[in-house]
Amino acid sequence: MTTKVKAVAYRLTGGSKTVYSADYEEKILLFNNFKKQIEKLMGLMVTLVTDNLATELKQKISKDTVDSGMNKFEKVGQAIYKYSNQIEDDSSAAVLKTAKEIFDNAGQKHRSFRTDMLDNVQKSMKEWIETNAKNVSKELKSVDNKRDELDCAINKLRKKPDDLDIQAVKERAESIFKEELEKTDKLLDDEIKESQSVISSAMIALMEVIEDYNRCMKEIFKQGAKV
Repeated sequence: MTTKVKAVAYRLTGGSKTVYSADYEEKILLFNNFKKQIEKLMGLMVTLVTDNLATELKQKISKDTVDSGMNKFEKVGQAIYKYSNQIEDDSSAAVLKTAKEIFDNAGQKHRSFRTDMLDNVQKSMKEWIETNAKNVSKELKSVDNKRDELDCAINKLRKKPDDLDIQAVKERAESIFKEELEKTDKLLDDEIKESQSVISSAMIALMEVIEDYNRCMKEIFKQGAKV
């Protein structure tokens, strides 16, 4: 029987259960809330750079997620090019071929927008989720395990209060639990602050990337309007 199962069994029969402080529990809730927000923002980043479901699926199954498939601007350019080859009027064909170049340029910028979004905005959030948040979850689980060990020792000592060996086990378990709890409590403080910094930095980067994208797109189509 594992320590966790033993601890649960003790508690079900009225045994001891070490209770976390309200402050610690609140920190866990706050941390998980920020974690969910970052995961949601990461999902929104994907939505912003995905033309449609079909393109998204192509990106997922392709080794090169940036260069896979044609985006919406390139599709328009390709359609214009095919049509320009079918008309006989040279003047009209020239206009359409120029339009294709404009949409190709827009398509390339759209690709770089996707890359910029993933590298400059999503990357830091993804790293925090996969590294920092994962480490916090691991430490929270470790504290829970140490609490189970402590509760098992306490309940054993209740049955044999004069057993010196069990007393020593209980004292050691209590010391380890307190040490783990203090370490994890501080880690929660640090990562709650870090998560806020990650979100703030990502939003600044997001606005900068979108501003650059809109400016470049405006310039591309402005040049096309002069033709």
